[in-house]
Amino acid sequence: MATRTAQAVTVAGVTPTYNAATATTGDKVKAGPRNWVHYKNGSGAGITATVSGVGQTSYGVDQPDKVYNIAAGAELLIPLLPEFGDPDDNGLATIICSSVTSVTFAALRI
Repeated sequence: MATRTAQAVTVAGVTPTYNAATATTGDKVKAGPRNWVHYKNGSGAGITATVSGVGQTSYGVDQPDKVYNIAAGAELLIPLLPEFGDPDDNGLATIICSSVTSVTFAALRI
């Protein structure tokens, strides 16, 4: 599992650095109200990017995972809401892709 630091989008702009998605264990990025990840699916098949649910609801039920579908050849911006962060892991959100072949992402914040 790789932990990625969100790149700041400043007034001058940013040329984002894209990382290969990590197989099986996924990637971690700090969750926050101004953080997101930009996924590029360069493969010939659709994939899912799953943000692991953390904690429990007020009813004591485990939070569900949030699943995003990314079509073949498509891109998707995924917000990393504060609720996605694991308080026991410094607020990091875990994202696991169903396939990582030709899948890259950039972690960004504004």
